[in-house]
Amino acid sequence: MTQSGEELTLKGEIRSVEITYSRTGVDQAEPEMPLPPSEKPGGWIYQMIFVLKGEALFFKRGATSESARIGSQLHNLCCIKPGSLTMALSSPGDEIICINLSAAFLDRYLYNDPAWQKIRTASKRPALVTLAKSNMHITPEISAVLHRLDQSSGDPVCDRLLLESKVMELLALQISQRGQLQNASRSLNLKKEEMDKMVAARDILINADGEQLSLRSLAHLVGTNEFNLKRDFKIAFGSTVYNYLTRHKMEQAKRMLEEEDISVAEVASKLNYKYATHFSVAFKKYFGYLPSRLKSAKP
Repeated sequence: MTQSGEELTLKGEIRSVEITYSRTGVDQAEPEMPLPPSEKPGGWIYQMIFVLKGEALFFKRGATSESARIGSQLHNLCCIKPGSLTMALSSPGDEIICINLSAAFLDRYLYNDPAWQKIRTASKRPALVTLAKSNMHITPEISAVLHRLDQSSGDPVCDRLLLESKVMELLALQISQRGQLQNASRSLNLKKEEMDKMVAARDILINADGEQLSLRSLAHLVGTNEFNLKRDFKIAFGSTVYNYLTRHKMEQAKRMLEEEDISVAEVASKLNYKYATHFSVAFKKYFGYLPSRLKSAKP
C-alpha cells in the first residue's frame, strides 16, 4: 500500500509521506527496491525503515556485495543518497515498510537532537547514514503502530491526520529506543549466533498457542541455558522475557478490542488468561484504563 504526495500539516513541514509494503514475487535473489526521488536534484532522502521479514540490503552503485543491511525485525532512520546507493530485498517474499519523510519535518521534531544536527550540517557524508549507530529491534509498541498504518477511516482528511499521528508516534518510539540503548550499561554486542537464538526465543514466546513455557524450557528450545536467556534477551530487546510478553499481549489485546467485534472475556481467553478479571487488571496496569472502555467507546 502506498500513500504519497500529500501535505500532512502546514505547507513545507511534510511534503510527502510514503508508506510502502513490499511483498515482492520477483524471481531474482536481490530484487531492487526503487528509492523515491529526493526533494532537490542531487539531494538526500530520509526513510524510516522497518524490516518485518527478511533483510534490507544496501549496495554502493556498481558494487556486488552489500555495504550495509537491516535484518529481520529491526529498524532505523536512514539518510540515503539515491544516486550513490541502491536498496534491495534479500529474497522474494521479504516484507519491509519504508516511510519517506522530508528534511523539514525532521528538522521540526529533531531540531535539538545532536545526532540529527550532525547529519544535517556535515559537509561530507557517506551514501548511507543512520540516526542510531546500531539497528534497533521492533518492539511490541512499534509493531502495533505499524499494524495500524493501512487502516482507513474513509475520509481523506481524517486519513491524512491519522497517518501523520502514526508517523510521529513511530518517530518518537525510535528516538526513545535509541536513547535507551545509548544509556544502557552494556551495549548491544551479542554475537550473531546469540542474537539468532534470542530472535528464535522471541518468536516462540509470542507464537505459543496456549502453551505456558518456563524460562528453562524456552532456553532449551533455542539451545541455551536459563541464565544466558535472561541476560541476552534483555540485551537484545531491552526488556525481560516476562515484560516483553506482557507488552506484546497488551498491544495485541488493544488491537483486537479496537478492530474486532469481540468481548473482553473472549480477548482474555485468546491471550490465555484463566479469568477475565485478571486480564482486566493487567490491561489497566499497562494502559491506565479498563479494556471495557474501548468497548463502550465503539459506536
